[in-house]
Amino acid sequence: MFLIRRGSVKILLPLKGERYYHLATFSRGDFFGEMAFLDYGVRSAEAMASTATDIFTLSRARFNTIAVDHPFMSARVLARLARALAIRLRQTDAALQTLER
Repeated sequence: MFLIRRGSVKILLPLKGERYYHLATFSRGDFFGEMAFLDYGVRSAEAMASTATDIFTLSRARFNTIAVDHPFMSARVLARLARALAIRLRQTDAALQTLER
């Protein structure tokens, strides 16, 4: 998972013919890569820095190591990730409904 310390990052979904769909732009205090972090899967989109950017990374292996000594903290992080994913999914639903019109 990646946490943005400074700058902004565009999240792009690859389409056919070397085209991309712009999913979101995240900036300081935001994070991305949480789906692969949670399900151990491959990333579903690409990330591209829009400006000079500093990013912290947190691997799932490192998180799991920390979680052993800090189970309450790890449960809170996972709960907040779940909430953030739910919010992002609702935004995606709204965008898809707009496309249908």
